[in-house]
Amino acid sequence: MPLNREIIISRQNPTVRRLAALLDKKERKKSGVFRIDGFKLFLEAVACEASIELVAICSEKAERFLPDAEKACGNIVLLSPEVFSKITDEKSPDGIIAVVKNLSELHKEISKSEIPALAASDKRIMAFESLRDPGNLGTVIRSASAFGVDTLILSADCADIYNPKTLRGAMGAIFSREILFCGDLPEALSRFSCEGRRILAATLDNEAVVVGNAALTERDIILIGNEGHGLSRSAVEASDLSVILPINTGRGVESLNAATAASVFMWEQRRIAGK
Repeated sequence: MPLNREIIISRQNPTVRRLAALLDKKERKKSGVFRIDGFKLFLEAVACEASIELVAICSEKAERFLPDAEKACGNIVLLSPEVFSKITDEKSPDGIIAVVKNLSELHKEISKSEIPALAASDKRIMAFESLRDPGNLGTVIRSASAFGVDTLILSADCADIYNPKTLRGAMGAIFSREILFCGDLPEALSRFSCEGRRILAATLDNEAVVVGNAALTERDIILIGNEGHGLSRSAVEASDLSVILPINTGRGVESLNAATAASVFMWEQRRIAGK
């Protein structure tokens, strides 16, 4: 470890307080940055050329992490193990935290005027209403990368994509998936439908069509709802068809977890597309 690097030992240090504050959604939104915890996610950020403002390393791990950190960022601080442990919510932290600028080119609000071009594109799209669990959202983003879904449209009340649990679930996929936020999801879905994209609402309705009988194509937009309550009536009404995954229901099993269902739909769409 270089001897000329001072180790921060106070939790009242401004940099330490800033790192801790970024665990809060309001602070992330206000500051326009988010934090990533862990070496693997840090390397993914570097590989995707994300803009890294700061790297904080536990002094005990300096020898391991400093070489890569110094290549990626000129602003590096070392924290004592005691201080580092107070600002991480991970059970077994790697010992490295990075502050990254929000990915505003990939993750942004979608306007009405942008819908026609997006609908006409070859992008595979999925939409989500009120997906509240950060872990579920992270799984969805990771599955989207694995199964070739280019764009995720989220209602405004979905979990924060920069929540630490979301980031852990998504891993490097957060840096490659287009994620668009929508204030009025039913209206946006109606516009996509008018532009030729069929909207398939995943529901448990008795009239829902088994997905294998829905002539699914890669241009269809599959819509997934809240973990506990499913989709709102307005979202279902804005859709062209309700679909369901055939599962063995029974005691304790009424439906699939939202992220699991989304992943199955993604795989089925990929299988049909032959890609």
